[in-house]
Amino acid sequence: MKRRPNFNALIAATLITGFALSACGIRGDLKTPPPLWGEDSRSAGQQAKDAADRASKTDIEIQTPESIE
Repeated sequence: MKRRPNFNALIAATLITGFALSACGIRGDLKTPPPLWGEDSRSAGQQAKDAADRASKTDIEIQTPESIE
């Protein structure tokens, strides 16, 4: 079986594209989530601010297009 001469370049392009597209769609400020285990090392002020941010962003806003009559 004979390999194509561009096979390695095709694999490299596929991997680079996959990594580039994996970051698409992230909007706004990125916040560090609380730890899955162990103690939370954030200050009380940071914890309260994160809790308030989560509470205010729980509503999902869906915008519908205007109807055409």
